[in-house]
Amino acid sequence: MSFNIYIPHNLTFPDYISIIQTARAFADGYDLKDSSRLRATLADTVTADYSNISRALGCKTYSKEDFIATFLSPHALGKKDLLTQHLLGQPYFVDVTADEIVVEWQQVAGHGKAIRDGEELSKRTSVTSDGRSYMRQVFGRVDGGWRIKALKPSLLFETGDFKEVTKSSL
Repeated sequence: MSFNIYIPHNLTFPDYISIIQTARAFADGYDLKDSSRLRATLADTVTADYSNISRALGCKTYSKEDFIATFLSPHALGKKDLLTQHLLGQPYFVDVTADEIVVEWQQVAGHGKAIRDGEELSKRTSVTSDGRSYMRQVFGRVDGGWRIKALKPSLLFETGDFKEVTKSSL
């Protein structure tokens, strides 16, 4: 079986820039725990398929506001002592149509538990874990722009102790 590289001849440069900017703003929304950034990147409904990462998370469809409330909650990425950085590598355009663009990114998701510095949390960590994955994002056209309507990470490998990092100490 051979692999053929997909070249999307119908991808415009403005659409490419829109996809890049939207994906980066989405990652920053996670890392900065910023609901307004996430809101700007999402379609009205979002399917999040985390079944390759966690059986408990599985695959669910959320309204935009429910997605934000769930993923930025204190039980998820919104933990005050959970520091994250989601780095997106090279995109691979899987499919491009007039109304939908599917992109698979190389991704490193860094996680760390913040150390208390008196009453404040510092930017130093006591324990870390990095997940190396592919992140598939499906973008739909919304009001002339591109917004994320589905995502599916696939873990390649993980370093560190993710369970220890995500265990809250607050």
